Amino acid sequence: MTLVDPDFAEWLASEDIAAIASDAAAEAKWGAIAIDTAIASPLALKGDALAEAARQLAFRAGPIAIETLRVPGLQLAMIGKVITLKADKGGYAAGVDVFVLGADEIDGIGGTKVTVLRRL
Repeated sequence: MTLVDPDFAEWLASEDIAAIASDAAAEAKWGAIAIDTAIASPLALKGDALAEAARQLAFRAGPIAIETLRVPGLQLAMIGKVITLKADKGGYAAGVDVFVLGADEIDGIGGTKVTVLRRL
C-alpha cells in the first residue's frame, strides 16, 4: 500500500478543499488591516480554484470604491456578477470591470441604477 502524505490526506478528506492566494506587496502595504476573504464555490479542480483565487486577489489587492451608475435596460440579473461597464462618467470611457452589488430598475425610463464595487 502506498502511503499518502498526511497533509494531502487531510486536504482530500476535508469538507471544503481550500485554495489560498496571497500578495506579498498588498500584505506589506496594508499590514494588519488587510482583509482575508473566503468563499465556497462548486469548483472541483484545485487548479481552477487557484485561478479563481488569483482573479479575486487581483481585484481586491488595492483600494475599492462603491459607486452608483445608470445603465440602459432593465438589469436586475446583473446582481452578483462581474460586468464591464462603459460610461461617459469618470474613468469608465474605456470600460471597467465591476462587481454589481445591487440594482434598482427605474420606472418609466427603461434603465437601471446599479451599485458596484470598482477597483481604483
